[in-house]
Amino acid sequence: MIFAILSCKSYATELQDSNKTSYNSPDFYPQYKKTSISINGFKVLLALASTDEQRIKGLSGLEKLNENEGMLFLFDKPSKQGFWMNEMKFPIDILWLDSDSRVVHIEKNLEPCIIFVTCHVYTPQVDSQYVLELRSGFTNDHSIQNGTRINLNLTQEN
Repeated sequence: MIFAILSCKSYATELQDSNKTSYNSPDFYPQYKKTSISINGFKVLLALASTDEQRIKGLSGLEKLNENEGMLFLFDKPSKQGFWMNEMKFPIDILWLDSDSRVVHIEKNLEPCIIFVTCHVYTPQVDSQYVLELRSGFTNDHSIQNGTRINLNLTQEN
């Protein structure tokens, strides 16, 4: 599970300190490959987190997330992936998708952790292959629910 790797706070802090870029510039997360997808008719630019280093960092350190931005976590095989809100600066929605890109679990309006040792890990009861992080409220605003199919365009733009 990814949260086991994430518990290494000093490594996550080192990654954050090594990249003090303003990510919401015209090129959102410039060091990541990207893809654009349409979610219920709304276009979203996703940074792709496909390596352990990228998955560990996630959106931590980012000042804010615009409605048309998000991060897609790619995993090699379906499993129960745990996520937390450590070192986050804003709330988000997290969606877990199966290998057919159907939403199998949603956590909404997750607030950043204030105290590292009490940081909750959100883990679905079912396996997922992809995890999508979006601006808090996105799932309600765009009528996403369990069973919604999200057409992931895994042809990278960058």
